[in-house]
Amino acid sequence: MRRPTTVVLALALAAAGCSSGGGPGPKSEAPPLVMHAIDAGTFQENFNPFHLEGVNFGTTGMIYETLEYFNKLKPGEVKPWLALSHEWADDGKALTFTLRQGVKWTDGKPFTADDVAFTFDTMTKHPELNKGALEISGTQVLAPDKVRIDFKTTSYAKLFNISGNTGIVPKHLFEKENPVTFTNPKPVGTGPYQLSKFSAQLYEMTKNPAYWQPGKPVVPTIRFPAYTANAVQTGLQQGEIDWAGAFVPDIDKIYVQGKPETNKYYFPPEGVVSLLPNLTHPVLSKPEVRQAISLAVDRDKIVKVAERGYTKVAHPTSIPMPGGEAFLPPRYKDAAYQVDVEKAKELLKGVDPGSLKFTLLVPSPFTDWVNAAQLIREDLAKVGITVETRGVAFQDWVSKVGKGNFDLSIRATPAGASPYFQMRSLLFSELAKPVGTAATGNYQRWKDPETDKLINAYAATEDLAEQQRATQELGRIMVEKLPVLPLFYSPSWAEFRTNKYVGWPSEQDPYAMPSPYTSPDAAVVLLNLRPAGT
Repeated sequence: MRRPTTVVLALALAAAGCSSGGGPGPKSEAPPLVMHAIDAGTFQENFNPFHLEGVNFGTTGMIYETLEYFNKLKPGEVKPWLALSHEWADDGKALTFTLRQGVKWTDGKPFTADDVAFTFDTMTKHPELNKGALEISGTQVLAPDKVRIDFKTTSYAKLFNISGNTGIVPKHLFEKENPVTFTNPKPVGTGPYQLSKFSAQLYEMTKNPAYWQPGKPVVPTIRFPAYTANAVQTGLQQGEIDWAGAFVPDIDKIYVQGKPETNKYYFPPEGVVSLLPNLTHPVLSKPEVRQAISLAVDRDKIVKVAERGYTKVAHPTSIPMPGGEAFLPPRYKDAAYQVDVEKAKELLKGVDPGSLKFTLLVPSPFTDWVNAAQLIREDLAKVGITVETRGVAFQDWVSKVGKGNFDLSIRATPAGASPYFQMRSLLFSELAKPVGTAATGNYQRWKDPETDKLINAYAATEDLAEQQRATQELGRIMVEKLPVLPLFYSPSWAEFRTNKYVGWPSEQDPYAMPSPYTSPDAAVVLLNLRPAGT
């Protein structure tokens, strides 16, 4: 599988000891790398980085690059990418980027400030493409390598959404198209790879020979076969896949198979997986119902059985732990989930039993979530809540949850540069959309003035202590009002082989999220790989 749903490798890194992208021999000898990022029976020919649904993995990062790179495993670490630097002005309402010179699109045209301005102007003209709910008021090209973006409100805290999560597109091509409907079948980017082949069952990318990082990438070809969840495990067992982002029930038996020297895995936390109650539902909108559901769910069992102990139960605030201690509300620092069936039943006494029937929607390829859903169904039955679990195709799940067409669902929220980014994605009302319109976050449709005030207060200051206080209050709201029900921390699933290439992220060197489905991190990983034996 994996979790969709986000800049440089420091330029001081060596060029992997070769000038042509291969090992000791000519570059043609460097083997291809087979990746599995998302379970899919077939692929659609869509490489538009503005799109929320149907876009193929690798579009952002490998083809379309961001201005900066934020390493979520090292909060606060921001590295230049297409932009060399940024500077705030006007109390956080204006942001100027100085861009890297000499970068070219794969059609040979120069990358300039016009492309950056066009990208952000497009999000203004088409709000449905504004994935980060950025309050852009305008852009100004100051020089070929300098661009200013103006915002309606102070936006310090939105830097990650602005520069770390937005793929820059070529103005000279996209200005000829309707970006809302354009599927971009022949993408032209600045990234380390370019599309070379596409079919419904397989697409390939080959290295960009004119990429701005000299000697990189070393891996000449990336192949993306269409794998279903079951086929992924077979592919890992048989050595067909070099890099996967899959939940494997018994990874040491199924994948490592006595080959610990080459078959590796690394599962750092990447966010939180929550049970989402659709707050537009008349029953789920009642706090006592959500509290009863939370009290009935045995999260320890979910982690042990469904997640095979690969992760741990989330803190009730959802703040990542360890590491997020400074952002925890003092009164709930030691909060932990407890199962209390009798209290849950008491809370539900005033609710019509006939109304306590819900469908729990999950993506059927995510077998661990399917198992978690079954455990949740069993737990809720103990307190008089009837749940029908329904597994659907991945893209169908993305569409239904995004448009609010569900009762309950399970979804991961990625981590950000600080716990605020996760909180904003979970709770900011501007990310909520009317049912029927695709949302980019806040899928449960939480709308609360106090929450928005805290999110905006964080964004209005660069003072770390003030930002921590705002996040602490957001954590209090999570505990007391239950806008979502955190379950467990979301692992960054990553299985990789070292027989072809080495240099993968590790606990000792966490330079990027290791999962192949995380963007733009996957591109950073590819740029850090070198041939085995070097």
